[in-house]
Amino acid sequence: MLRHAIRSSLLVCSVAAAAGAQVAANPSSAADSVFARARQLVATGSGAAGRVLIDSVVAATPPESPTYAEALYWRASLAASSADAERDFRLIIVDYPISPRVGDALFQLAQLEIARGERSAASAHLDRFLLESPEHPERDRAGLMLVRLLFEQNELPRGCSVLRRALAQVPSEAVETRNQLEYYSPRCAAADVNPSAQLPVGSEPARGGDTARKDSAAATRTKAPYTLQVASYTKRSDADALAKRLKARGFDVRVVGASKPFRVRIGRYETRAAATAAAKRLKANKITAFVTDIGPDDK
Repeated sequence: MLRHAIRSSLLVCSVAAAAGAQVAANPSSAADSVFARARQLVATGSGAAGRVLIDSVVAATPPESPTYAEALYWRASLAASSADAERDFRLIIVDYPISPRVGDALFQLAQLEIARGERSAASAHLDRFLLESPEHPERDRAGLMLVRLLFEQNELPRGCSVLRRALAQVPSEAVETRNQLEYYSPRCAAADVNPSAQLPVGSEPARGGDTARKDSAAATRTKAPYTLQVASYTKRSDADALAKRLKARGFDVRVVGASKPFRVRIGRYETRAAATAAAKRLKANKITAFVTDIGPDDK
């Protein structure tokens, strides 16, 4: 038995070493193959062997490479403990905020926080997820989770605001999700909801009717009404750090917002089509961004 265990361990180590060498030579395609093999090993009960393969990719990949964030994601997804998973998910959202895996990491972190009863922290992760991941396949589920959390915390105005947006975005064929969301509607109908709390996450209330109309008219007149948002933070220092990294790579980047959330945005575009095309080019460079309007606070 011992001899067999030693042989198996040596075999896993040699396979991991070979995988690491492949990744070092051809990072993207080789890494995808190793990730698939690791998932298969974990699914068939060989979790330790699968995790050794992932560790080999992490060790062979430079931290500045886009593959590194992908490796962290799979190491977290296949981790033996929730603490190990959380560590890597947090590394992704802090150190690799423009990785396509940020949305997945935020969603997983929210579920980990819910599992240990940290509703406020889970709500913060879901807020950022909904703001930054407009096309994520788990968006409807995340909206329902956030609505539920806010009502559980008795945050009625904010919960009703999120509920309305979620109902507007959930497709009609998602009957079960709509039914669960509509369960909360009567509480909103009976509530005196603060209008400022009904604004979308990341928006700011108007400073008065005349000012709002003037700002709206100014935004309409601008030659470049669209921009790309790549991240949003509660701390200005985090937004500035990302902006500095993107500026070093040659991007026209800025931080928007006098108070949280501080939004990191790239470029200004005269049409939505031009902004969408730019977002696709960014995606090819492993930067996830979504098109948004340039508001009065984004001068």
